[in-house]
Amino acid sequence: MRSSPRSRPKTARPTPEPLRQAAHFEAEFPGASRSASEVLLNLARTSSVCLAELDRRHKSAIGNLSSSGWQALAVIEGAGEPLPPKMIGERLLLTSGSITSLLDTLERRGFVRREPHPDDRRKLLVNITDEARKLVDLMLAQVHATSMDVMAGISEVDREHLIQTLAKLRANAEAMGARPVPAATLRRQPARAPSARTEHAN
Repeated sequence: MRSSPRSRPKTARPTPEPLRQAAHFEAEFPGASRSASEVLLNLARTSSVCLAELDRRHKSAIGNLSSSGWQALAVIEGAGEPLPPKMIGERLLLTSGSITSLLDTLERRGFVRREPHPDDRRKLLVNITDEARKLVDLMLAQVHATSMDVMAGISEVDREHLIQTLAKLRANAEAMGARPVPAATLRRQPARAPSARTEHAN
């Protein structure tokens, strides 16, 4: 007798396993911290996976608009007023050449328009169109839905702890930019097992 779909067991969610460095990591890299490296390794991997999923959902909803494109639209819409291209570029961490190319593309697609600056005729401001506002609303809905799925099963206490920890990491990273690049300690090559040819020669 066949079981009904309701009686079938649900697939268990896989147990999350953190990414780890090898046990000999600190011996191979003198002065390094295995735990510090594991934090950055997991942070980078998690960020990459989350951004890839967000990009997948965006493409499914809004087509071939790039992540930089929708971020630019979100920046302008969030400001509530037209912005100088330089300010948009700074918020997206893009060079002047890159932001100019991006805005050109968005303008050709009818998502933004350049307007004269009311106080300086030599400057232009960038505003978004009504069509772009609809896209931003759709994109933000995807962002919030993705954040809910990513944080599923994580308590509010753990979320707040993560927020505070990430704030400390960000502060450390920002402070690093004001200091000289430190000298790196050379890698110590790990001991390797002798090859079969070496053993035969001996």
